[in-house]
Amino acid sequence: MTPHFTDLPTPLYSAHRGGAGEAPENSMEALCAAVPWSDVLDLDTQVLGDGTPVLMHDATVDRTTGRSGPVSSFGLAQWLQLRANPSTWFAACSPSLQVPTVAAVLDELGGQRCMTVEAKDAAGVPLLAEMILDRGLQDSVLINTNEPDVAAAIVAAGCRAHLWRSAAQLAADSLAALYATGASVLDVDIASTDARIGEAVAQGWPLGVWAHTLTRRVQRDRALSLGCRGIVTDYPGYVSGRAPRRTSTSLGTGFWGLGWVPTGVRPVLDSSGRIPLPAPASSTDTQVILAGEVSGAPAVGTFEVRFSVPTAGPSGWSLLSLHLGTDDGATTLSGSQIVHNGYTVQVSNAGILRAYRDDAAAGTSTQLANTPAAATLAAGTVYTLRCVVTATQLTVSVPEAAVSVKVTDSAHRAPWSVFVGRNYSAGATGTIDIHSITTN
Repeated sequence: MTPHFTDLPTPLYSAHRGGAGEAPENSMEALCAAVPWSDVLDLDTQVLGDGTPVLMHDATVDRTTGRSGPVSSFGLAQWLQLRANPSTWFAACSPSLQVPTVAAVLDELGGQRCMTVEAKDAAGVPLLAEMILDRGLQDSVLINTNEPDVAAAIVAAGCRAHLWRSAAQLAADSLAALYATGASVLDVDIASTDARIGEAVAQGWPLGVWAHTLTRRVQRDRALSLGCRGIVTDYPGYVSGRAPRRTSTSLGTGFWGLGWVPTGVRPVLDSSGRIPLPAPASSTDTQVILAGEVSGAPAVGTFEVRFSVPTAGPSGWSLLSLHLGTDDGATTLSGSQIVHNGYTVQVSNAGILRAYRDDAAAGTSTQLANTPAAATLAAGTVYTLRCVVTATQLTVSVPEAAVSVKVTDSAHRAPWSVFVGRNYSAGATGTIDIHSITTN
């Protein structure tokens, strides 16, 4: 039976760009993979030169395909030969994928999930509305826009409108004017203030207020506490909590899904399914990955990061850090910003082990252990940074280098969010390759 907007739960989860953090964005593969974890499938559309709506976020094909040029320079016959190339922006081992038309998506998935189809080009709205109405999907497919005037036109065409606003736009908007467009959904930027989001929620939008684009559960919790009904996320499996927690990351498959939040630029998995963490360019370059697949991990257990380095010694790399935090908020793995209660453990290129207790309220990071230098870790060898947490102790080790330290501390015990990152050193210019992250 075709889904209906009245069937949507509260809260609901929308797979942004098809779940772009878990699979290559705006592909049929991503949309199908998002079905088990999401209530709404979100897709972006542009318009070909002949007027055909197709799945594409950008106005050009340069970023996501092996071709270049404006989407509008393609005709349908050319488009059907086009292939997305996720190996350059998602994972090196990703195969090329067909870039579907909107018609193909509506025909295959229109009866499975509610959808929101964003008209990046307002010129596509009349045909989108016609396609939705012809298939009888007007009660399960929204047309999404950033433009209030276009939202009103969508409603006039007989479809439901999904209107999104950036934080800057929402701060200056007349909420009454937005409501008067007749849109069914107001989609607010999670960077908006609590007060402004609360004012929007109080208007009583027909399908509620949704929040975009969320990547972490702590953001989800804030949005829901403010009364938002919908969560628009790149990671529907992780953020919703519907995907089961894994005990090991999926890097061996060549993909990294079910929850991964960088605070810097997203690295592309290499052909061996490793995450290459590049050397930080400055002391403020804080590329950190959240191992959402293995979060929230148990309060006691064993936490491991398997890694290797292409270049040994201080010119190659500085420190690899593993952080256990009590929530999945942003972190820098640095004593300059203590935002979690938890623990940070590190290994240096010289085999030095360090352990810290991080206290959010005090804004302090207390060093619990700092071992002498051991042997320099060799290039090309796979090492394990291991942290064993018991009720009263932490044991940190790198078994392959025969170094270990044990400290007594029981200040924090909670279901952990697991972060991995590297520290800044002016002379370190190499990468650290992450092979896997596991917990038990």
